[in-house]
Amino acid sequence: MSGRRFYTLRPTASIVGPKVTHGSAYYSVLTREFPSDSFVLTQPRPPTPTIDALDRDIVALERWDNSNLSAMCYIRASMSNVLQKQHEEHQTARQIMDNLEEMFGEQTIQAKTDAIKDLMNCRQKVGTPIKEHMMKVMAYLSEAQTNGAEIDSATQLVMIFQTLSKDFDLFQASYNLNRKEMSLTELMKELHAFENIFKESTTSGASS
Repeated sequence: MSGRRFYTLRPTASIVGPKVTHGSAYYSVLTREFPSDSFVLTQPRPPTPTIDALDRDIVALERWDNSNLSAMCYIRASMSNVLQKQHEEHQTARQIMDNLEEMFGEQTIQAKTDAIKDLMNCRQKVGTPIKEHMMKVMAYLSEAQTNGAEIDSATQLVMIFQTLSKDFDLFQASYNLNRKEMSLTELMKELHAFENIFKESTTSGASS
C-alpha cells in the first residue's frame, strides 16, 4: 500500500470527530466513506492460490489483502494509543472490530439509544437560527448512525421536520407536495433561505 493511500484513510473531524472505540462505529464509517474496502469486514480472506491458480484468484487475494490493510490503517489511526497497543497482534480488520465490540458493545447500544432519544426530544426554540438548530440535529443523527443506527434519508427528513418550529410549517407543506430529494446540507440551505423570506415578510407586514 502506498503512503498516499494511508493518509487518505486517516480520520478527520468531518468523518468521525473524536476518537472512537467500538466496532459498529468503524463499520458504519468504513461502509459509508470507504465502500471499496469495506467488503473485508464481511467476506473472509480468499485461500492462498496454488502455483497453477488463475490470475483472477491471485488478483482477488491481492485486492482483499490491500483493502484489509487499508481498513486496519484507518481503524488503528482512529484509536487511542492504549487501544492501538492492545490490537497490534490482530491480522484483520474484522478481528479488531470483533474485539472492540466485545469490549464496548453495551456502550455502543446506549450511545445509539441516547442519540436517537435526544433527536426525538429536540425542538427548535423561539429565536434560534435555523442553521444553529440544524447543526445540532445533524450532530444527533451523525452520532446515532456512527453507533450503528440505520436511518434512511426519507426518515431523516421526517425526524428533522418534527423538530422545527411552527414558522416552518409552510416549508414542510411545500416539501410534502413536491417530495424533492435533497441532502441534509441542501435542506439546511433551503430552510435558511425560507427563514430569511419569512423574516422579511414579517418585518414588512409589521411596518405597513
